[in-house]
Amino acid sequence: MTPLAPLEAARQFITRISKPARILVAISGGSDSTGLLLALHRVVGELGRTDIALAAVTIDHALRAESAQEAIGVAAMCRKLDIPHHIRRWNEAKPATGVSAAARLARYALISQVAETMKADMIVVGHTLGDQQETIAMRGARSLRPDNLGLAGMADGVLYRCNHWFMRPFLNTSRQAIRDFLQDEGWSWFDDPSNIDARYERVRARNALEPASTKSGEGLSLTDRSGERAALSAAAADFIDTHVRCYLDCLIRISPEGLLQEPPVLRAALSAMACVLGGRRFAMASDSMDRIMALVASGQPGRATASRVVFDRRRQGLYLMRENRNMPSITIAHGQKAVWDERFEIVNLSERELVVGPMSTHAVAALVPTFAADIPQGVAKRAAQSLAAISLAGLDEPVAADDHFTIRPVLAPYDLFLPRFDLPLANAIARLFGREAYPQPAV
Repeated sequence: MTPLAPLEAARQFITRISKPARILVAISGGSDSTGLLLALHRVVGELGRTDIALAAVTIDHALRAESAQEAIGVAAMCRKLDIPHHIRRWNEAKPATGVSAAARLARYALISQVAETMKADMIVVGHTLGDQQETIAMRGARSLRPDNLGLAGMADGVLYRCNHWFMRPFLNTSRQAIRDFLQDEGWSWFDDPSNIDARYERVRARNALEPASTKSGEGLSLTDRSGERAALSAAAADFIDTHVRCYLDCLIRISPEGLLQEPPVLRAALSAMACVLGGRRFAMASDSMDRIMALVASGQPGRATASRVVFDRRRQGLYLMRENRNMPSITIAHGQKAVWDERFEIVNLSERELVVGPMSTHAVAALVPTFAADIPQGVAKRAAQSLAAISLAGLDEPVAADDHFTIRPVLAPYDLFLPRFDLPLANAIARLFGREAYPQPAV
């Protein structure tokens, strides 16, 4: 791939926006995000796009003593550019381990709060070509198998919590080109010491890359597999629409004809649907998926369990359902909502506390006849056992939804982070479970 200069990347991004838009730029004060804000500001002005409004947000993670002052420095820069600027601080207690992952989730949440307040049409972040290279290197270190979808790297956009699109205009722009641009324009930036701390996997991956390639962005050993990933997603979506049915949001059946489809497409669809039924944010391990594919390819009846999902191969096709163990019991206060078993979002509409837990034997027996007549009784029973029993606190009998609660399936992992190249597949699964389509990106 040929890297783009910062202004050209910003120009291509802005010209693809056909409607009036409010853009929230996430800026830490580092070179990448500072260059992104300045390039977008320059291009919007040069193109006369008065229909595009820029604003900026800085998240103070409170992990370093200097971070608060750096946020103030970014605010001063935005005042010079006449760009509205917001500062949000991550005040929660920091975890003893996994700080980077926790900080990332906090950053997305805080930025989204600002985007919601200003009704932003999109959020832009400063991930660069170097970040893409490092991401692929880290994922490749785990597995270079051709079915490792992570080798497609980061998508140019990701939907956060079904609501806000985070876009990456600089994903094909090198960090050195951004710094050259800033120096030419007379702007400085802050360097976060964690970016050279070898305790972090990304830093180790960066250090292991060819220095010349990292600096210039030329000669990178990257193969752009995002197109392949998008094509596979679209094919898996067609597969689901054609060959898959869902019953009571807890049971999936794949037709015998569907099991004869191309293995890569079948594998991608099975992996995505298993995430939803198992309430898992991450796809199952390759060796587990190999076992499931071997079961399918055998053409013989059999059953296997992986990632909390039972795969039951029968003459009528392949059935998928949540395995019947380790399902939690939770309580939900009046007016509150909670996610049960990472699979169902429940909102308490009653005046009393709700108790949510596994189905009783009696409730399961009553539910089995409500499945389609051609579903084997054993499959229907096992699937029914994976549903939630919901009752009012102090009462043993389950209550119906009506005025007491609402419930809808959670589509893990897409309800948290949905890469743009998986949008067709996510929407096919949404249709399967009777959910609304995910919003399209504005660019």
